[in-house]
Amino acid sequence: MTFDMSRFGTSRWVKTHPNGVYTHGSTEPVLSVLDVRGFELRDVFLIGINDSCGTLVLPSESRAENAAAALEPAFDTRVHLFGNRDGHDLWATNYTRRALDGTTLSAFITNLTLKDGRQVIKDGRWVR
Repeated sequence: MTFDMSRFGTSRWVKTHPNGVYTHGSTEPVLSVLDVRGFELRDVFLIGINDSCGTLVLPSESRAENAAAALEPAFDTRVHLFGNRDGHDLWATNYTRRALDGTTLSAFITNLTLKDGRQVIKDGRWVR
């Protein structure tokens, strides 16, 4: 028996969609990418931090890996064990949008200069 994803749909901030899809926050870009790339939109909780990053919570590692494969190369992804709930392991795919040149942009900080004057983030990209 798999985890009942409807448990994520109890908050007034979470939207409920068909097939056990629950979303919170900014979700349209990543849902479109998943749909176009053939990922079956079912049994998933999507937490969209903004248009460029977020987390997909899924009931199995294989679904999390499949979601990551569907998002690549447009997004940088990382699959990890999200936690255990009611005796079931839940897996997550974190994603961050990539720029056309393949670099991962900072989704929150666009420019950052340290006190010593060294700029470490410029135009959303880490300066090396």
